[in-house]
Amino acid sequence: MEITVSKTALLDKLKSIGRIIQPKNSIPTYDNFLFVVDEFGIILVTAGEEGGRISTNIDGKADFTDRSFMANAKILLDGLKEIPEQPLTIHLYEKELVVKYANGKFSIPVEKGDQYPTMSTDNTATPLLVSGNDLLYGIRQVLFCSANDELRPVLNGVYFDIDLDTISFVATDGTRLAMIENPSAYTRKERAAFILPSKFAKVLSNIVPEDCMEVEISVNQTNILFKFDSYRLICRMIEGRFPNYRAVIPQKQPNRAVLKRTDIVSALKRVSVFCDENSSLVILKFCPDSLKITAHNVDFCKSAEETVALRTGCDIEIGFKSSFLIEMINNIPSEDIAITMSDPSKASILTRCDEEVRSLTYLLMPLSINY
Repeated sequence: MEITVSKTALLDKLKSIGRIIQPKNSIPTYDNFLFVVDEFGIILVTAGEEGGRISTNIDGKADFTDRSFMANAKILLDGLKEIPEQPLTIHLYEKELVVKYANGKFSIPVEKGDQYPTMSTDNTATPLLVSGNDLLYGIRQVLFCSANDELRPVLNGVYFDIDLDTISFVATDGTRLAMIENPSAYTRKERAAFILPSKFAKVLSNIVPEDCMEVEISVNQTNILFKFDSYRLICRMIEGRFPNYRAVIPQKQPNRAVLKRTDIVSALKRVSVFCDENSSLVILKFCPDSLKITAHNVDFCKSAEETVALRTGCDIEIGFKSSFLIEMINNIPSEDIAITMSDPSKASILTRCDEEVRSLTYLLMPLSINY
């Protein structure tokens, strides 16, 4: 039995889905790629872990049908990595896979594919259609705020809140929150919501093409299915109720400042070197036309301050964790950003200032300032 395939086509697809494979799996089967040649001769390869799996078609030709086998993912990837681009001939035997190329070959053991675990979705569910660009923007703009907390698993993912005419992407770790609201190009007949685990959100953000026209999302009681181009990703959703995120977003913030994103990020990076290592506190003192950023480390007798010009300003002094503030500002994709505040002890809101249909809201809790 023989498969003919381009080395680059094979390796690129294996690398894209191989991201999902964990270094240590409690089920050894997940250390393998599952290859399936269906009754039409289409070659499908799958990689997975306990929480989900991803499959894709490989452009190639098989001289057999209706057969599946498993091959170790790491060994196969390592074997293909240094081979120059050329057609490969893969010979499949009962317990061995032989990959032949222009001036050599390598062989690895294989096992029967029927040992690979299965996952299913509800094929009767009405799919949700989202443009690839909207999905990428929503996930990438909020994913960094998701938590890694065993005690609060509902925070360890991206929340999809699908309304009748909008879809919102939300992530929070309890200290900061990110929300993207995107008006949908269609009208749904019913609301839906689910929490996508962070690791699968990251996989999606890496493999969905920027020019992908449409991603089909289907949801049942336990699993979520994403279908796009030649890919199919299925995973278990995080069970539980996501916090009422809209209730924590302040509606009235009398203090507002607008500044150039690159200016404040550069200043924050320089000043944050001198922060207290435990708190990472930076103090922002806003004036009508300028912002003074200061940091102190009493234990090592070091400090720093910088002044940044504002587009518009206000009068308030507030403290933040420098790494969180830098990361949030860096993720806002506009030249100018707005920061609104009501009180040094209450959450502040960061938003973009350019014209963008997809609304972006970042919330960050302040730190207390102790002189």
